[in-house]
Amino acid sequence: MDFLVLPDHPASDALARCLPASPFRRTLRHPSGRPWITGHWSPDESVAAEAGPRRALLLGTTPATPGTLTRLLPGPGHLDGIGRRARRLPGSAFLLTATDGDLRCRGDLAGVRLLHHARIAGVTVAGNRPQDLAALARAAAAAGLPAGAPGLGLLDEDAAALRLLFPFAPLPPALRPAWHAVSAVPPGHHLTLYANGRHSLARWWTPPEPDVPLEHAAEHVREALADAVAARARRAQRQAAADGTTGRGTLSAGLSASTGATGLCFLTAREDVRLLTTSWTSRHPGDEDTRASARSAAALAAAERQRERQRRRLSGQDTGQERDGSGGTRKNKGKGKGDTRGRGGGRRVSGAPAGPPPGAHLALPYADAPTCYTPPTDARHGTPADPAGPLAVFREAARLAHRARLVAERGARLHLVDAGADALFGHRPVALNSLARGDLRTAARRAWTAHHLCHWTARDTLRTLLGDPSYPRWLAGSAPRTPGRGRRAGGADWEAPPALPPWAHPDAVATVRRLLREAADEAPEPFAPLRAQHEILRAALHAAETVRGADVLTAPHGVGHEAPFLDDAVIEAALALDLADRGRAGVHQPLLTRALRGVVPDGVLGRGPHARPAPGARTGLRAHRDALAALCDDSPLAARGLIHPDVLRRHLTAPQLPAPTLRALDATLATEYWLRAVAPARTPAPAVPVPAVPAPRAAPAKGVHSP
Repeated sequence: MDFLVLPDHPASDALARCLPASPFRRTLRHPSGRPWITGHWSPDESVAAEAGPRRALLLGTTPATPGTLTRLLPGPGHLDGIGRRARRLPGSAFLLTATDGDLRCRGDLAGVRLLHHARIAGVTVAGNRPQDLAALARAAAAAGLPAGAPGLGLLDEDAAALRLLFPFAPLPPALRPAWHAVSAVPPGHHLTLYANGRHSLARWWTPPEPDVPLEHAAEHVREALADAVAARARRAQRQAAADGTTGRGTLSAGLSASTGATGLCFLTAREDVRLLTTSWTSRHPGDEDTRASARSAAALAAAERQRERQRRRLSGQDTGQERDGSGGTRKNKGKGKGDTRGRGGGRRVSGAPAGPPPGAHLALPYADAPTCYTPPTDARHGTPADPAGPLAVFREAARLAHRARLVAERGARLHLVDAGADALFGHRPVALNSLARGDLRTAARRAWTAHHLCHWTARDTLRTLLGDPSYPRWLAGSAPRTPGRGRRAGGADWEAPPALPPWAHPDAVATVRRLLREAADEAPEPFAPLRAQHEILRAALHAAETVRGADVLTAPHGVGHEAPFLDDAVIEAALALDLADRGRAGVHQPLLTRALRGVVPDGVLGRGPHARPAPGARTGLRAHRDALAALCDDSPLAARGLIHPDVLRRHLTAPQLPAPTLRALDATLATEYWLRAVAPARTPAPAVPVPAVPAPRAAPAKGVHSP
């Protein structure tokens, strides 16, 4: 899916003519006939509505129908009122609305639906992909239209330096696109475009008070997560209907030892869709994750068989046999008529779709899958680049594409992942600081435990518990002074302290420090006043970045990545948990575990954190050592003065690397390959921007008042 939003301004016609021709392009128009929204999207991910002068378009995953959306348009509050009423809709979608010449564009809280904007030809244009805005700016300049900011549409060299930070850059620099003069709309904010070509940004979301007891918060999470999964099931059904099949639609989902992944699979099994679960099979026979996935798959198959029997009995189509979850059949006590032989000698109801049987599980053997760190240019397992920026899932890019191909062959077009579960429900030490504001005794007791278990110094413990610097002050002090280490090793702050890799050039260090100081000088607001809520949202934002990157990798196979945990309603329900209940000793993810009780069998619920073994990453690094080390011969990062290629080569060829260095490699290699893949812009932007021409007042169209 890609789209651009253009204001009802004369320049929009000229900008639309600069877009590349495409037989699949869809365009919605203003009452004046000028383009409003133009791009590419499928029928299953769009819902449009109109009521008088008010219009709306949802793009993404939503169970809403045109009738549902139409009922939200009338009422008080102009565009703000529509936005408030639309918050009741589950799912994850862009909300684009228009009334009386004003346009409103809104994404989501986590940034799975991240909006961008740029000033091109004297007007503000919005879109979901920054590279499309950059390309439009270059095409507009080539067509002789008024130029925008200097360098508009060209690569942002400073942004490349920020991409070297690990585990990730702090906010707001983390939202800086890789293209000059293109800006991201901060999550929780909406963008308003006016007919005179100008725009405004405003916050539409405020964090909930963290005062909901565990039992009530668990109920809210369960309802929100069930609605989120149902929205994906509804979209799968729309896909099946659009494809002209008679099936219920198919969803695939990753199954592992993690509580989040297991919960998603059991919630999906309750929906009226076919479920295909997948899991990675370790090369080590005794791997706990592989064994836990097998137990969960067996429990899912048993539950699905029971539901299938009930479904057939209610419809009067009990066939006497049922799928066993592995492609075969087994007998049951019912009898039915009108059935035919399926593939493999099994029996299925006449008219029932072929494809994955109920409760089907696909194990992905380690030996058959590409390894971690497979180069994007690999002849057999190559992967596409994301023009928006370096991939946050670079390490596993080839494996994600491999899985997408396999589930696509089995009928799935949406794959559910548990991205965001750890961010929302995992243990976060920074919560001690927020808890201390209302319950210092409990916070101090838990800080003392963390002091011993995490080997914090007394200074780190006191800073975590009682530190009170403003977010801008923390941001200014978070800049790493030297490569190879972060500012602090223990305790917790507003966010994880960013670090630069050992191979970072002093120029990269200076650039990063300058950018973080400049960002701090603008006094940015945190996501939430409480550090605990801000840090959760920051972690969710990083999880959303991995989802966007994975979606780029799987799109060529016709599979979209969906993260129900990152839906707005799920995030808000998680943030509302009472701080004293967030970190209960001895309980893994207490809120999520409680929410999934009764959904997931007790035997597989809350078995502990999902630990991905590092040997898989190290094995892949050794397998591709030569190809990766060859990057140092003509590195674009080195040419820009951002890294020491010889130091990077030494680390790539080292026999063993610690986990922090592996994380640093992920960021560097992703940026290195991205710079190689993105062709440099050939059209330079003029150095002096041309002032915008005021929009003439057009004659009011029917039902629309001219501003």
